Amino acid sequence: MAFKVLLIDDEPWALEGLQLWVPWENLGFEVCGLAGNGAEGLKQLEELKPDLVMVDIRMPVMDGLEMIEEWRRRGGWSTKFIILTGYSDFEFARKALKFKVSGYLLKPLEEEQAESEVRRMGLELIKEQEQLYIGQIALREQEMLTMKEALLGKVLSGEGAKLMESLSRSAQAWNVCLVQVSEVEYGRWSSLAAEALDGPNVIYIIRMRNDLVSIVFGDVSPDPQATSGKLRKQLEALARRLAGFRTYMAIGSTESSLNSISISRITAEEALLHAFYEVERNSIMEYVLLQNHVFQRHYNQVELSERVLGAFQLIDYTAFRSAVEFIEQSFRETRVHPDEARKFVIYLLHEIRAYMGTQMEEDERHSYRLFEIPDLDDALLTFDDLMEMLHSCGKVCFEFLFKENTFEAHGIVQDINDYIHTHFREGLTIKLLAERFFLHPAYLGQLLKRKNGISFNEMLHNLRIEEACRLLQKNQYKNIEISERVGYASYHHFLKQFEKRMNMSPNEYKKT
Repeated sequence: MAFKVLLIDDEPWALEGLQLWVPWENLGFEVCGLAGNGAEGLKQLEELKPDLVMVDIRMPVMDGLEMIEEWRRRGGWSTKFIILTGYSDFEFARKALKFKVSGYLLKPLEEEQAESEVRRMGLELIKEQEQLYIGQIALREQEMLTMKEALLGKVLSGEGAKLMESLSRSAQAWNVCLVQVSEVEYGRWSSLAAEALDGPNVIYIIRMRNDLVSIVFGDVSPDPQATSGKLRKQLEALARRLAGFRTYMAIGSTESSLNSISISRITAEEALLHAFYEVERNSIMEYVLLQNHVFQRHYNQVELSERVLGAFQLIDYTAFRSAVEFIEQSFRETRVHPDEARKFVIYLLHEIRAYMGTQMEEDERHSYRLFEIPDLDDALLTFDDLMEMLHSCGKVCFEFLFKENTFEAHGIVQDINDYIHTHFREGLTIKLLAERFFLHPAYLGQLLKRKNGISFNEMLHNLRIEEACRLLQKNQYKNIEISERVGYASYHHFLKQFEKRMNMSPNEYKKT
């Protein structure tokens, strides 16, 4: 961006000459305004906030030095001034130095000298701008470091305490929104957060650890309720945009000063724990709504462990499913603390893997690894994640146990055969049968063929055709009605299977 320059002279031709003789654009400036005396110039200084002012000394109403003196009195010390004068008067020069005038030019102006002086002003402004930027970065880093210490409840140094006091005065009230986000998604999250939280509000985004971020925000309005509502909408909009992320957010208690911001962070952590049981990932946990919802740390760990592990010893998949479903229901109802729930489920996974290791000693392909067990410190794991892991590992393990245990497999086949004999008239498929008995369809098909000597489909067609023969002998139904009664949706399919097995058509069978 170009620097702004204001030109002030009581002679119109002089103003016109200044605009034309100096190549402002090439020197990095743009003329933002013109004034005919010091009073007008002072007004435009307030409105335009120029970086550089080129002003004549001798002017009516208010001369150039009086205007500069007044502007400095008002605190405008960053503005640079070049004075124009036709008098080489020492008193003017001494007074100009008192008001920190950056340079002066004698009238009539020489174009080269004017251009050189303006170029020098531009270089000074660039240097000051760079120093200001570096200073702002250093100050911001100091603010962030001190803010993080305050969030963690550390005792601040004298300088740090003064800085927090100063920052506290920039808002009426302060709060913390904690965000749990995976390390791999942090970069994308931070860009969305910067965009969603852009605005006049006082906001600090501080990374507490790889998977946890604190958003410290202040209400700057005299009406905190109105500002709080705007900030809440911004945070809710951010939460909606993060719906595709594995991210959780929680807001702590509102504090009047940054000196107590650690309380807001602690209460936000308490609220964030409730995300463990919540299904919606784009909702925001609020301490004010959850502070009376207490977690329990006590549960019957021994009994629950025995139910789960006992199901493996008995090779009873139904009992296993029942035990896991009971854990899921009871933990949700009693609100077992996330740390305890996480430790217990991971303990069960380790115990199951240890038990299965003894059962798979001869199976070198699988004994070294059965399933992955998550890290206990993974704070982004929800209760649903853990229950899904427990169900999945149980399904894999029991499929292996069923396959390897001949006696148990025989008992299951008998149950399956009984079920097929009862339900063969229905739209029975190997997939439906597998879901009914909690087995993999491919494994179930192989198991039935190995134990029965024929495939599931062959057995199903045999039972249907046997039933069809019985109904044909009664001679009470039409052939197509019999086809439907025994489970065929297509009469052509029924006819094909009947002739294949009986070597004759249904009508021919009736005559025998």
